[in-house]
Amino acid sequence: MLYGYLKESLFQIFNNLPGGVPLTVHCKSKDDDLGFKEIPTNGTWEFRFKGNFWGTTLFFCSFKWSDQFHYYDIYVEKRDFYRCRTLCQWYVQPTGPCLQKTLCDNWNS
Repeated sequence: MLYGYLKESLFQIFNNLPGGVPLTVHCKSKDDDLGFKEIPTNGTWEFRFKGNFWGTTLFFCSFKWSDQFHYYDIYVEKRDFYRCRTLCQWYVQPTGPCLQKTLCDNWNS
């Protein structure tokens, strides 16, 4: 797991919502608050980070559009260490986020 601490990962969040609506995202970890970002239709927002030494890094995000509001743990080191080593692309859809467009999940809330 030391690899995650030494290597920086790029995270991209894509607004894949239908209907041309903007997506407001707020991501943070225990140590970092990345603030609110508005992603236009078919737009992308990205950030980079390095995992912590102990292998316990967690980034969680809120997602708001129209009358919808959801949460999702965008990076859980035990779950995502191997599938997001250097690049993690999340496509936000009404039903939940999809990693690399193929691994879709439900919202936490």
